[in-house]
Amino acid sequence: MKISDARQRKIFGAQAAVAALLLSAGLLAGPGAARADIVPPEELHPAAESYRRAAFVLNLNPVRWPLIWRDMEGIAKSIAEVDAGAASKFRAEIAAVRQETKGESMPGSREVREKSRRAVFSAATRAVASLIIAHVQKAGSSGSRKTVKAHLRAGRQVTRAFADTLPYLDPEGWKGMQVAWLDAFSNIGTPGVMGVGARPMNIRRIRARTVPITAYLSKYLARFEAGPARRLAPRPAASPTYIKPARIPWRLPPGANINKQLPRPRQLLGMVEAGADEGETGLIALGDMAFDSAEIFGEPARSLRMSCNVCHNKGVTNPNFFIPGLSRRKGGMDVSNNFFEPHANNGIFGHLDIPDTRGIRFTAPYGRNGRTASLREFIRNVIVLEFNGPEPDPMLVDGMAAYMNEFEFVPNPKLGPGGTLNKKKVSAEAIRGEKIFKRKFPQMMGGMSCASCHVPSNLFLDRKTHNIGSAKGFAPGSLDAVYDTPTLLSAKFSAPYFHDGRLPTLRSVNEWFNRKFKLGLSKKEMGDLTAYVEAVSGGVQPMETTLHTLDAELEEFSFFLSTYEFLKEKGKKELIAITLKTVITELQAHKWDVQESKYMPILDKMESLLREAVELHRKGKTREVDVKIAAYRAIYKKNAGILK
Repeated sequence: MKISDARQRKIFGAQAAVAALLLSAGLLAGPGAARADIVPPEELHPAAESYRRAAFVLNLNPVRWPLIWRDMEGIAKSIAEVDAGAASKFRAEIAAVRQETKGESMPGSREVREKSRRAVFSAATRAVASLIIAHVQKAGSSGSRKTVKAHLRAGRQVTRAFADTLPYLDPEGWKGMQVAWLDAFSNIGTPGVMGVGARPMNIRRIRARTVPITAYLSKYLARFEAGPARRLAPRPAASPTYIKPARIPWRLPPGANINKQLPRPRQLLGMVEAGADEGETGLIALGDMAFDSAEIFGEPARSLRMSCNVCHNKGVTNPNFFIPGLSRRKGGMDVSNNFFEPHANNGIFGHLDIPDTRGIRFTAPYGRNGRTASLREFIRNVIVLEFNGPEPDPMLVDGMAAYMNEFEFVPNPKLGPGGTLNKKKVSAEAIRGEKIFKRKFPQMMGGMSCASCHVPSNLFLDRKTHNIGSAKGFAPGSLDAVYDTPTLLSAKFSAPYFHDGRLPTLRSVNEWFNRKFKLGLSKKEMGDLTAYVEAVSGGVQPMETTLHTLDAELEEFSFFLSTYEFLKEKGKKELIAITLKTVITELQAHKWDVQESKYMPILDKMESLLREAVELHRKGKTREVDVKIAAYRAIYKKNAGILK
């Protein structure tokens, strides 16, 4: 169904009005809420947070039911604060579904899973709508300004459970509720200051003004039943202003963290360390741009501004990365899921730790299970099969491989040639630990040592896969529990460990092997072995020394744009568009880090020039694009010293 232009304008106008209302009511954060690309978590009422997170998880395959039961109890607790009977009824309803699913992470049949997720979502939607109504009714029945204000505030906060969906599904209905909230709050009155400026509360008007809220929720959501649409959402299907074909923007659930860590990991590019200029290496600069670009991915990664650099910040593991329902713990996620890649989802939850990509040219094969021999093939698989991207231009993949092949390990003066210890730089414990590391244990996989897989003379790896018993196969005797041997170089800075990130420290890894294979190492020997592993896996200055990154980012953007002439010569119009859009997105994110706000107009002008360049490029006006890019470069060159 196509919406008419007039209807689209009406929807847009309603949404714009709602946005203004939400800003004035404090229901949305303004553009200044985020600095650089660090976005603070959204503060929500517990019921709203639980509902929105549950809605996200229920739309996954598989649904992680333990998370759902936890959030359903969170909603129940909020209801119990207002109506104990309603909370008991809701808990009983959820318990019935839980019994049918047997509380499992994956109930047996597809029919059971589908029925269960719809039943839980329907019950949660009804419960949250009824909770809002209950708060409004409590406010209307009280004579105390403090009580009225508390219930109105709580009701409005719970309403945010629907703030990521209803403004798009029914913008007119949503706008009406927001106007009603503002009208109600305007009649609370004020006690004034020492009796001056006092204004009485008008409870009759509050009751009248909140009628549209309770009427809408009672009629369309308090008796909600999920319809046939695959994506679960609180669709007010009976509302005359409901927009059935509305597109709901992609959102991550409360508790998600895809911010890049600060301070940033120190990135070492071999070519730069050797004295080369990245701006003179077209293919490598192209790869650098693509590594930072969400434009190479499909939806929803593109809208969420996901890029390789989000998970592998400056090529290094992002230990804070977490998405409820997709991540079991921080630092990884299930990379085969129906949120980011619905066409390639295998229907099994399998959390994988984000790997460090330092020294990646030395560490083939790739993937936690070593399934891919070629870095180029692995890059293509990430784009297409993990993040739903279109088939990438071969030059873009070549560029990314060339760029990543420049990633270096952190320099480690404690290591000598062939992976031996520099005994002048290490402790006596580490020297003793080296002997334990090389000791063969009869009980460990037929007489192996730690060094059998982590070969010191071969960058502490053997380029093989092994089944060490860290995972269960799909059946007894299956061969699917094998994983690639990771290098120990720079590993001190890439916690957590194992394929699923279950172990937080290097010592915990050693302790796992000691228990698993009954090595019999004493506490003192474990300390020595850990001292050795930490020595060989360490290095100097693994992190940058400043939280402010704008000047470094702007320099990197100049490298991105240095590919323009190269791509123009090669006739790569699509890659030019990707480059320009990527710099705009990155500039948008990082310009808020400027330390002196008086320079913000300069950054705004630079962004404006690139936006004009994108539009001119779309129209095929190459000469005009040249002028815009030249102007951007001139402004940057003139102001590089002050844009920090």
